[in-house]
Amino acid sequence: MNNDKGQIIIRKATSTDARQIAEIIVEDWKNAYKGIIDDDFLDSMDVEERHQRESQRYQLYTVAAVENNILGLTWNEMTETDESDCEIIALYVRYNQRKSGIGKILFQNSVDVFRASGKKKMIIWCLKNNYEARKFYEKMGGKEYTTGTHKWGNRDYDMISYIYHLDDISK
Repeated sequence: MNNDKGQIIIRKATSTDARQIAEIIVEDWKNAYKGIIDDDFLDSMDVEERHQRESQRYQLYTVAAVENNILGLTWNEMTETDESDCEIIALYVRYNQRKSGIGKILFQNSVDVFRASGKKKMIIWCLKNNYEARKFYEKMGGKEYTTGTHKWGNRDYDMISYIYHLDDISK
């Protein structure tokens, strides 16, 4: 697929991608979660610290890139729980690339990878007050499933999950 910057390639992340992965995650959190996550926590997020973390786990990510410029990423896991057998742990798109179709491409790639592995039921969790993400997950066919909490900093945040029957998602 093309966007205004060129041909988008979906590929596994490499060690040289770790810095951009960190930049995307920190930028996304500081923009998308403003007013949802406490400012103190968001202000404490640091690209250098995050780069160290992502340098150790870059292999978990699949990226959407134009040449060496990463536009978005996913972290997929095969899981075996009562509720699902696969999960998109994270889906991030560069903030200035939102609504460009990159999120949809990454989402569909995750679905395709899970289907190819014989998976049937996917789950995604997000902050309950992240209405932009929720709208996207619903547009992609997700059905509200269950709620929970997750702790960031000194506070618990309400979470919501979306469940997908992979056979029901259009190819």
